[in-house]
Amino acid sequence: MTQLKEKAVEMIQRMPDDNMLYVINILENLQAMSVNRDVKKELAMEALRNILNFEKRLPDNFDADKELREAREERYGGLD
Repeated sequence: MTQLKEKAVEMIQRMPDDNMLYVINILENLQAMSVNRDVKKELAMEALRNILNFEKRLPDNFDADKELREAREERYGGLD
């Protein structure tokens, strides 16, 4: 057990039982935050993998500036 965990256990052992409900509540919230962080990180990594997969699907002669010009012309016409 790390020194930090030992210190936390010692502090909890010195607390009166009346305060244990609060300690448990805090620990449950911390645990939920940790789980959520792991889930969010995995979702972000999956999104990045999807983006990188799309990157490989563009043709060699793809011209992003030309595509943008054509999309603007199609959408906005001659509003220049």
